Amino acid sequence: MDEPTTRLPWWKGITRYQWLVLTVAFLGWVFDIMDTALFNFAKGPMLAELVGKAGMATDGPRIEGILLTVFLIGWSIGGLFFGVLADRWGRTKTMVVTILIYTAFTGLHAACQTWEQVAVVRFITALGIGGEWAAGAALLAEAFPNRARAPAAALLQSAAAFGPVLAALANWSIHPDDWRFLFLVGIVPALITVVIRAKVEEPTSFQAMRGAQSSTPFWEPIRELFRNPVWRKNAVIALILGVVGIAGAQNVSYWLPNMVEQASQGLSAEIIAARKSEATLTLHIGTLLGVFLVPWLAERIGRRWAIGVFFAMSPVAILAAVSGSGTYRQLLLLAPLMSFFAIGVSAAFVLYFPELFPTRLRATGAGIAYNVGRIFAAGIPLLTARFMGEAKGSVTEGVLRTAIVLAVGLLVLPFAPETKGKSLPE
Repeated sequence: MDEPTTRLPWWKGITRYQWLVLTVAFLGWVFDIMDTALFNFAKGPMLAELVGKAGMATDGPRIEGILLTVFLIGWSIGGLFFGVLADRWGRTKTMVVTILIYTAFTGLHAACQTWEQVAVVRFITALGIGGEWAAGAALLAEAFPNRARAPAAALLQSAAAFGPVLAALANWSIHPDDWRFLFLVGIVPALITVVIRAKVEEPTSFQAMRGAQSSTPFWEPIRELFRNPVWRKNAVIALILGVVGIAGAQNVSYWLPNMVEQASQGLSAEIIAARKSEATLTLHIGTLLGVFLVPWLAERIGRRWAIGVFFAMSPVAILAAVSGSGTYRQLLLLAPLMSFFAIGVSAAFVLYFPELFPTRLRATGAGIAYNVGRIFAAGIPLLTARFMGEAKGSVTEGVLRTAIVLAVGLLVLPFAPETKGKSLPE
């Protein structure tokens, strides 16, 4: 515990190394989310070129649902594999490898000639994205003192707002027909791996236990996690919370361009592309406010209550934004409300999940909760696409019907441990 300094502002006494850790973890997550958002912008013109307008009219929602499902499955596998690797090989080394994977394969989207090729490249991109979060969250939790973890987590997860903003600015400057150039923008983040490799050392707590891990089998952290009743319970609860949070956040951001297009029928492709950028920028005003409020709230009313409030309000916010006439103006005004709750809650996961597991299992446990959870959330986009088909192509109806899944998280919160004010388990 760091009791003598609890009355100080959180940033007082933070070392240069700790600021560097926060910076590289933030940048890794910014570009991680940016790469995801680039696809959301490019998918419309990309699929129109690859399958044709007729193919989009008859099979577009199904293909988009498949692409997101494949992406979520890849994210899950990457989160599991690289989470274990981060607990054995190192947080910083794993971040370097995962960032290189997702940047290289984001760029490779530009060479795809069929939507099936896109699916393969999307899967491998997701492997890197899933692994990067687990390593970065564990690195941040271990580098910062107890009193500073919540605000540091808020700053880290604010990347969920800044990443899409960068993608929106890129989309604004590139003609819709030149969608391949959007993916080439995604190669730039590889440059930060040089800084990570050269400047960021492993946290002291990880170095202290690393020797004990070296002689055990690679999958031992997973076996230990589920053999121990305390860590097993924490993993299952965190996994369910992760699934619910991911399902809501992913559905809102992934289908937003489709909702804009539905509300902009009859307008030119250039105007629709500009509207998509504008709506994304507006959406993530809410994200930014949410990710800063949630950790602050979690420090005052507890992790469970903060997550519960946001889970309960997310379906209400989505209902308000997409019901009724579904005009572009309505969507623009209420999009921040959707992201404030549905995406903002993710900042609680950055803070809460690493607090549930000891050092030797931290990246594994957090990776399972936040990343492997995506494999269970992978059916949500297909379900949304099915609802869209039943509603004669209405994107808003599909998103609205699947929003209720967010309420499921409320059922497990009473069983979740409260970690407010406690040190990280060792």
